[in-house]
Amino acid sequence: MLHIFKNATIYTMDEKNTILEHADLWIKNEKIIKVGVNTDIPEEAQVRDLDGLLITPGLIDIHTHVGIWGEINERVNDANEYSEPYTPMMSAVDGIDIHHFSFDLARKGGVTTVQTGAGSANPIGGVWTILKTGGDYLEEMLITRKSGLKGALGENPKNTFGQNYHKKPYTRMSIANIIRDGFEKASQLTNEEKEEALNNYSELSPFIEVLDHKMPLHLHAHRADDIATAIRIAKEFNIQLSLEHCTEGHFMLEAIKKSGAKVTLGPFMLPSTKYETRNSTPAAPRLFYEAGIPFAIMTDHPFIPINYLVICAAEAVKYGLDETAALRSITIEAAKLTGIAHRVGSLEEQKDADFVIWSHHPFHTCANVLETYVNGKNYYTKETEKSCIQP
Repeated sequence: MLHIFKNATIYTMDEKNTILEHADLWIKNEKIIKVGVNTDIPEEAQVRDLDGLLITPGLIDIHTHVGIWGEINERVNDANEYSEPYTPMMSAVDGIDIHHFSFDLARKGGVTTVQTGAGSANPIGGVWTILKTGGDYLEEMLITRKSGLKGALGENPKNTFGQNYHKKPYTRMSIANIIRDGFEKASQLTNEEKEEALNNYSELSPFIEVLDHKMPLHLHAHRADDIATAIRIAKEFNIQLSLEHCTEGHFMLEAIKKSGAKVTLGPFMLPSTKYETRNSTPAAPRLFYEAGIPFAIMTDHPFIPINYLVICAAEAVKYGLDETAALRSITIEAAKLTGIAHRVGSLEEQKDADFVIWSHHPFHTCANVLETYVNGKNYYTKETEKSCIQP
């Protein structure tokens, strides 16, 4: 069935940042087949007049723990494997509960794609994955099964293992050593040994895949010295690096830009419960934008609930970030940074039909997600209730 949403204001988030007024969005077989103005609508199409409402691509949050963090009860938390600091074989797909309420929150907030997986207790915590927030079973929802090896620097591993469990790592030096260890061992393998390790899925296989540039290394790093350590390790082994949080990155923009690392910023609206986050600021995205460093904004759900992703981006706008850049950071730029822009992130022909219908511009104080669609299917509709009136 051909579905056409007509007479909408469409923020395509394409390379030209095209905004179309009184435009039509054509959906068929889970894909976008046309976006345009004054389209010739076939008689057999199922047509819905949106009367000027806004449509954006589905939002993308590339640093979350959706479906894997216990949230209400830490005893059912599957995000951190506390048995030891080095757990490269942990795979997000083995811990995700697609019926967890965090997926409902995501769709309520217009988020249609998430990257999720292990938290930051371990220097090496496991392999992340990228999936849609709508679907009937996990395999159907997956976009990228193995989207990166997750590790962490700084206070989290030190506090978790050094202070709580009284075993290494006690120091930042030890954390870096643990992270290096897997890459050093994998680097020494012959081609035959690498193939055997991959076939048997040994504990070195994630490191081999990172070394072969099949996935990046995601490193949690708040403090500037931790960011520098992450860049140093990536350079030593010639691997693709994604800096997660990058809280003090605005102190070292030139070094980050030179490194070519990918950057995910946030969350901003949290108290400084750790010394290393005392310099967190919503002005960071503006500074990265002015420096010409691509980035995405994230929630780190559940630490900021994922339905507030758009508010995190709007907060950055209040601190000077260009409005279009902010919206791109939670749509097409997030997709580019994770290698999924061929499928999601913008409203263009042949891409997945992931989109959101809004009452107002997403950054407007009164903005409500009215409907969220994943692969052309409605997964959220706002209940009728009193809300803001368009001024």
